[in-house]
Amino acid sequence: MTTFKRTLLAMDLSVMDPKLLEWVGALDKKLGFQKVYLLHVMPDFSAPQNVDIEFHSLFSADYPADEKVRDRLAEDVEKALGKRPGLELSIEVREGKPYQKVVHLSAAKDIQLLVIGRKKHSEGSGISARRITRAAKCNVMVVPENSKAQLHHILVPVDFSALSAKALRIALDIALKNTEIKVTALYVMDLPPSNAFDRPYANAGLQQLLKNAARDAFEKFLTEFADKTPFTLAEVIVDNTFNNTARHISNYAQTQDVDMVIMGAQGHSTWENLWFGSVTEKVVETANCPVLVVR
Repeated sequence: MTTFKRTLLAMDLSVMDPKLLEWVGALDKKLGFQKVYLLHVMPDFSAPQNVDIEFHSLFSADYPADEKVRDRLAEDVEKALGKRPGLELSIEVREGKPYQKVVHLSAAKDIQLLVIGRKKHSEGSGISARRITRAAKCNVMVVPENSKAQLHHILVPVDFSALSAKALRIALDIALKNTEIKVTALYVMDLPPSNAFDRPYANAGLQQLLKNAARDAFEKFLTEFADKTPFTLAEVIVDNTFNNTARHISNYAQTQDVDMVIMGAQGHSTWENLWFGSVTEKVVETANCPVLVVR
């Protein structure tokens, strides 16, 4: 069963922090975290060009900057999460490069879920959603700035790979614990080129064959989930009319009131990921709801 017992939240004293805390609180109610690390990385003051101006206001002779940051975070955390029995909180304030420290701590603490924010406009915090999602070895949830901290509908894009199966298992585990949650499995089906045939009806016939094959593959793929709650799972196939799988996933999430997308870090095609950028990365950057990247 999915628990994400050890969770790390990357905070930067920006407008993203309250949103991230809201989401961690919402997920804690659904999953029941055991330990949550809250990490803030202060600039490396040995390199003056990296100093964040805001931090100058934090210095005083009798109140060190790291202590002031820790106290501020503790106050925000208590307001958002309270003090739930069984939930252990640890506030970590480190100095250095945010990207490196986040990735390092996630490995050092054997983190199962890393939660980071995605702002509309970068403020130079160094916490890049794309870079961290690529580098971290654990599951990563990227939370957009304007997303609502609620979980009623989970979307799982599938390509019938092992990672998409793992993503679907996680979604169904969450739904088993919370029966009000709907899970949709979405397959974006590639289409043949429109000029592949001289006769239009031949192309249409091939499209129908592809759809039939996709339905058969979908049914076979879902057989291993037969013991899960079938009433929570909707199966959807859409044509890749945009020739852009990520765009279809993001559009579906927006139009169908999806609260979270759960998807594998990489599907079948390593070659495609190398040359064109992975579908997952594009969804992380464009979805209007959090994206949980599964490894």
